[in-house]
Amino acid sequence: MDKIKPILFDIYPELEGKVPWIPLLTNLPSKVERLKELEKHLKLEGGEIYIKRDDKVHNTYGGNKLRKFEFILGEALKKKKKGIITLGGIGTNHGLACAIITKELGLKCELNLYLQPLTWHVQRSLLLYDFFGAKLHFTKSFELGVLKSLLFRLFHPKYYLMSIGGSPILGFGTPLGSVGFINAMFELKKQIDEGSLPIPDIIFVPAGSSGTSAGLTAGCKLLELKTKVYPVKVSIDIVVNPKTLMKIANKTLKFLRKRDKTIPDVKVRENDFQLIKGYLGSTYGVKTVRGQNAVDLIYDLEGKSRDFRLETTYTGKTMAAMLDFLEKEENKTKKVLFWNTYNSNDLDKYLRETKFDFEKLPKKFHRYYNNKLFQCWQVTDCPEDIRNKCRAYLNHEYRFWKVTECKLDDNKKNDALEYLKETMNLEDA
Repeated sequence: MDKIKPILFDIYPELEGKVPWIPLLTNLPSKVERLKELEKHLKLEGGEIYIKRDDKVHNTYGGNKLRKFEFILGEALKKKKKGIITLGGIGTNHGLACAIITKELGLKCELNLYLQPLTWHVQRSLLLYDFFGAKLHFTKSFELGVLKSLLFRLFHPKYYLMSIGGSPILGFGTPLGSVGFINAMFELKKQIDEGSLPIPDIIFVPAGSSGTSAGLTAGCKLLELKTKVYPVKVSIDIVVNPKTLMKIANKTLKFLRKRDKTIPDVKVRENDFQLIKGYLGSTYGVKTVRGQNAVDLIYDLEGKSRDFRLETTYTGKTMAAMLDFLEKEENKTKKVLFWNTYNSNDLDKYLRETKFDFEKLPKKFHRYYNNKLFQCWQVTDCPEDIRNKCRAYLNHEYRFWKVTECKLDDNKKNDALEYLKETMNLEDA
């Protein structure tokens, strides 16, 4: 793999060697594409919509986490750690990215997983963590997950403790993850200078642990761009709020200035970003009507032809917020960028190798499979010879009729259809 040095090191040479970093990303710069079909759908009046394709920054697993990991895991390797301990919900994308990349680097991975609403995505994720070699630990709540992670680190000093989402919690912890997104903002500025897109008025991005949006906001400030970051709140208040975002952003800027005195002494203030609320639902991880509708609309208009998809926990809710913004008459002339933080690479091939053998997982996780049916082949007890040839088997989509035409008889197919529609819990949020 070619070593793609951070642009930040070219702009501020004193940082190189002082800021830990390892090359992980395989497809840089991530593409910027214009979403013309979505523009037509929204009937924009001079406005333009672009997407930053971080979903393809790595050949196995894309998304925003790997930009953080280049710096965070760079520090872990510099300190000669043998493994990573981190935490997240039982369906955490952060945990899956960590499992995949630690395996690639020859590190061990310990995941503390706390409760979130049970979905097909959660069932898939648990199996994939195990497939990629992570060791799973159950914890009932976020707070207990933090405590267990701290205790594990205390008794296992050769492990590196990475906080939720690779971001500081309440501003405490390493800012290295956000350095990855200051660098990403410099990457975007180069694309702007090369004519890939105009300077965006607004960047829409999910705010799950605040590190990504803090880095982008700090990057805009350093570059003196007029662009305003609109983080969309998709997680709990304790990790997504204006004070935390400002604290992470300014801690990151201070970290960089300490290593290169030529970096401008700027500070992120609350008017440098606009935190968008009202799209989370009742709690982290729930599926919402607006989120699911946004996922489906974007896939039909753009994702199917461009090979990307959104999901219902982060990017779907963020897209719903962007759609509502652009529906307003006063915003139809805006130039907006949607930063896609979700992975679009196919993981179904790895999941098939698990053969859905959830009993290989620690016993505390078996209850998330026993009599918990989210897929057509579970409901119908689909014969092995049929399901192994079916595109819906183990696919990320939880609605089989969106994936393929069922080969079973009409009675079984209709029963599965009715059952799954009844069990789909979409909050009106």
